[in-house]
Amino acid sequence: MIQRTDSPPSPFHMSKIKDLYREIWAERAHVCAACGYPLSRPVAHVFSHKKSKGAHPALKFEKSNIELLCSTIIRNDGEIGCHESLHTNPRIIKRRREKI
Repeated sequence: MIQRTDSPPSPFHMSKIKDLYREIWAERAHVCAACGYPLSRPVAHVFSHKKSKGAHPALKFEKSNIELLCSTIIRNDGEIGCHESLHTNPRIIKRRREKI
């Protein structure tokens, strides 16, 4: 059996990140920063860290390090979301950014 060496996020951490996401949602236009797709609701998958939380933990709660990207779970057109394409096929998001 594989055991986790890291501990799960604390309730304080989860509350802090949710509050940050709420602030960002209230302040920014509800469109994908890469392709302009309209974002219908503030699910966690639309908040993307430009610099990863693992490599840059100090930037985890920096608004300037978080962008709104569409996600496959909210797209109604059957296309992969920009957030997922960052990890699976970065060429997709690159092409979408070039079109804006």
